[in-house]
Amino acid sequence: MMKLMRFGLFSGIFCLCLSVWAGFAGWAHPVADTLSLFRVLLGSLCLLCLLLPMSRRWRATVGLTAAAALLTTVPLFFGGSEGDKLTVYSKNIWYYNPELPALADDIRDSGADVVTLQEVSRRNEDLMARLKPDFPHQHLCRFSGWSAVAVLSRHPVTEARCTDRRAVGAVRIHKDGQDIWVGSVHLPWPFPYGNAGAAEAAQELIDGLTGPVVLAGDFNIFPWANSVQRLGQAAGAQVVRPLRPTFNLRGVPLLLDHVHAPGGGQAEYRGLIGSDHHGVLARVALR
Repeated sequence: MMKLMRFGLFSGIFCLCLSVWAGFAGWAHPVADTLSLFRVLLGSLCLLCLLLPMSRRWRATVGLTAAAALLTTVPLFFGGSEGDKLTVYSKNIWYYNPELPALADDIRDSGADVVTLQEVSRRNEDLMARLKPDFPHQHLCRFSGWSAVAVLSRHPVTEARCTDRRAVGAVRIHKDGQDIWVGSVHLPWPFPYGNAGAAEAAQELIDGLTGPVVLAGDFNIFPWANSVQRLGQAAGAQVVRPLRPTFNLRGVPLLLDHVHAPGGGQAEYRGLIGSDHHGVLARVALR
């Protein structure tokens, strides 16, 4: 009986470690990106398993797995670098948002240079008109009646692009003698939904951009997932820290909205204001 219990215990630990490592294989199949959503939890469980009596080989395997899981995630919740070159306000505004005047006031008061919006529906598109006096340069990419992405800028826009499916709308702005690309991102949910395919469309657009690139929006997946990592690499950007949950799924906090910039930066988080997503205000560096 004891041997059977020991076999069951170590089979469970093996499956736990395997799930962590499988979450790094998003390059092979998007189901791995879905597994990566549990990386912090699985890594923490591996850490607890080290309290159990086990051989040196098992201890090394479990310890390495815990380190891989936690060192690629936990540091993102802390720190942040000084960012003073550009201030970006990113918000999934929710297609049915009933608090547009309050949201417009919050965006104005934030001091943002650029605003990236997601879920711009025909119902809430009035928000762009409300912000037109402060952000006169506006670009909208509509993918359906309820879903569009937009970039609003205080500074002149010299070029604008859209992906051919829901993924990214991007503009090149001119600020302080420098051209900067800013993309508003809205990817679908992870596998079995279309996150990976939309990320490929986004990467195609990003690959054609030159100069500093800032990406901000609702990625619908965590920043350590392979699909997001590929976009960051294509843009030459890193996630702005610290990360915080921006969406609550039936009591589970999720890290869906984030900003990526060449030199990182410092993020703070705004209220819901009629949406189901918190806003992200990021002061980014472009080095």
